Amino acid sequence: MTETLAAGPAPTDPAPTGPVPTGPASTGRMPRPLFHLTPRRHWMNDPNGLVHHGGLWHVYFQYNPEGSDWGHMSWGHATSPDLLHWTEHPVALRHRTGEQVFSGSVVASRVPGDETLTALYTSAYDDAHQAQSRATSIDGGYTWQRDPGNPVLDRGTSTFRDPKVVRFLDADGHARWLLVAVEAEDRQVLLYTSADLREWTYQSAFGPVGDDGLVWECPDLVRLPVDGDPEDQRWVLLLSTNPVGEDADPDGSSMSYAVGTFDGQVFTPDAEQLTRLDHGRDLYAGVTFDDAPGGQAVMLGWMSNWRYAASVPTAPWRGAMSLPRRLALRTLAGRVRLVQEPFGFVRSWLDRATPATVPGHAQPVELVSSGHLLCELRWDPAATGSLRLSLRGAADALVSVCHDVEAGELQVTRSGPDAEAVHPDFPGVCAVELSRAEPVHLLLSLDGPLLEVFVNQGEQTLSSLVPLGTGPVTLTLDTDDRGPVTLTVVDPAGELTA
Repeated sequence: MTETLAAGPAPTDPAPTGPVPTGPASTGRMPRPLFHLTPRRHWMNDPNGLVHHGGLWHVYFQYNPEGSDWGHMSWGHATSPDLLHWTEHPVALRHRTGEQVFSGSVVASRVPGDETLTALYTSAYDDAHQAQSRATSIDGGYTWQRDPGNPVLDRGTSTFRDPKVVRFLDADGHARWLLVAVEAEDRQVLLYTSADLREWTYQSAFGPVGDDGLVWECPDLVRLPVDGDPEDQRWVLLLSTNPVGEDADPDGSSMSYAVGTFDGQVFTPDAEQLTRLDHGRDLYAGVTFDDAPGGQAVMLGWMSNWRYAASVPTAPWRGAMSLPRRLALRTLAGRVRLVQEPFGFVRSWLDRATPATVPGHAQPVELVSSGHLLCELRWDPAATGSLRLSLRGAADALVSVCHDVEAGELQVTRSGPDAEAVHPDFPGVCAVELSRAEPVHLLLSLDGPLLEVFVNQGEQTLSSLVPLGTGPVTLTLDTDDRGPVTLTVVDPAGELTA
């Protein structure tokens, strides 16, 4: 027989849209974001089951319904009409005796008139055995029924997890389902196909490649046109990697990708090595939505790092999702690269704002924000020289974003006692190459403790948790030379109350 897992289809209270008071706060406490998805309370990590259905964006996520640390893993659930305003719902798939519910995915039926949603997720059993299970929903994703035949895909191994299901056309033009999952410790992505989302046929494996001393997690396989050309399509394999072992890399977890081809059975990468997807410290487990409008590839990731996720000073919630990002392939310096830009409301907010041009070098420009800020900058380093943005709040920490022209880098730095207090490995510098001579376009999003930097229309991204404290944050801009800088600034708090 089947089991009903969640309590009814009715939405619960909307998620709060501001910091949650918890008594006297240390200056380093991280306030609640305004325009990112976070749980009202308790622990959140990987996004699961991202699907657009019934006019809503559904996000399921790794969730501990019993506390603010990892454990009792279940699927939380939230919905949004616009990826900005979120409503939380009862736990969708709850852990039970002997079984935790790890990461997975949800797909919508493509049969006209069939409103069924199907979830494939990892059952993590107490005997250290992991296998893939199935559940279905016929009420729009609010209640779920486990398949009585679970698990439906079982290799008898201990780190077989994170199934992501996508739809593709086989060589005969027939629609089929593709499941990608990992043997995490073996650094392998396994590919299976199915016609009914229940019976799965093994096709091939990808990996291992690249560095050892890692586990691979949360794969996704996404088909995208190159430079917008529908006649030139490539497949992109997304992967999250986490260092393990006694000498694990102190930089911690991160995301990578590979561009290649998929013939219905085998994924073949264009290059032997993986490419870093985000050069900050805090983007992990990103996957795309099934059935997004217009076939767009919209990704959401978890903004934290397994190196220090349990030490992040937030309460009563812990864990947040990134901005939704639209993925695309662009040819850069003769190579096809993945680019990411904010999807939805961020661009519309900025387009309504009026740009201002300020001279560099004469004196620093200061902007005081509530701690939530969108700032778009354009400048020519040949005229400005190096450019520096400093962010300071109530906490004893400094965050800086610097285009070091001499080094040819954009650098994001976290420093100060409150950064050191999070974890010994929390302070540091993240950097990406950035031209000394070509004009630069930078989009900076600050939402409480969440800093996301998009360079040159998403050619590079850096995502970081920042311990700036509660209350106002001052952004200071200065340059080496007098060349102009064009600024567009948005106060998200004003947009949300408009």
